[in-house]
Amino acid sequence: MSDIYFNPSHPGIAYGDGELLGPGDKGQFVKLVDNDTFQVVSDAADVPVGIIYHLDKMPLLTPADTERNKVAIFLDGGVYETDNITGTISADDDLSFDPTAGNIKVAGETETVVGKALAIEGSLVKFKLAL
Repeated sequence: MSDIYFNPSHPGIAYGDGELLGPGDKGQFVKLVDNDTFQVVSDAADVPVGIIYHLDKMPLLTPADTERNKVAIFLDGGVYETDNITGTISADDDLSFDPTAGNIKVAGETETVVGKALAIEGSLVKFKLAL
């Protein structure tokens, strides 16, 4: 079971008819790799389409790279809270994704903006999804 905190405070559109190819966890950004098939972003050039909300997998089981599990992702806006971050984030920061972990970080000048930090409380970031 995941120890990542991810709360859809005011969710956008949820898409639950896809499959995740390989490992992933809630709060990670995904890209579209085939018809209804998603994968956690793994390169700075990837185009993220949403963020994982729920993954149908056996608890404590990490899928192999070729295995598929049913996945629900959020896309098209919404407000979320998570502790799945890299680095230090401040309110009003533009956010991007960490291409090695698929989680949230402050966006650099040439990076894809996936959201906007609204508030920070301890290790939690509340953000608006820009996808």
